[in-house]
Amino acid sequence: MKPSSRPRRRKSEPQPASALVSAVVASLGGQRRGREQQVFSVYTDIGGDFLRKHSRPDALRDSTLVVRVSSSAIAHHLTLLRGEILKKMAPLLPPGMVTDIRTRVGQVE
Repeated sequence: MKPSSRPRRRKSEPQPASALVSAVVASLGGQRRGREQQVFSVYTDIGGDFLRKHSRPDALRDSTLVVRVSSSAIAHHLTLLRGEILKKMAPLLPPGMVTDIRTRVGQVE
């Protein structure tokens, strides 16, 4: 067979990495882990350098994202930013997937 000389067409628009990670994890660990990884990826993407350095997503319990933070001061700061973070996450996730953010102080790395 002769290889086609035509360039291949895309069947759809490029997808964000969070969608790919979610799909792969869902196939390996079930739907719950897939949703959790999708939320973690979105949080990391929208969190900015400061939150990336001082916090990390820890768990998704029902529709509450639990975030581990490095200190109580960061926990307070994140609490003040909660509404803004949820607004940024909303268009990137299915409706109602994350409705609240809780913090837990502990080692981030």
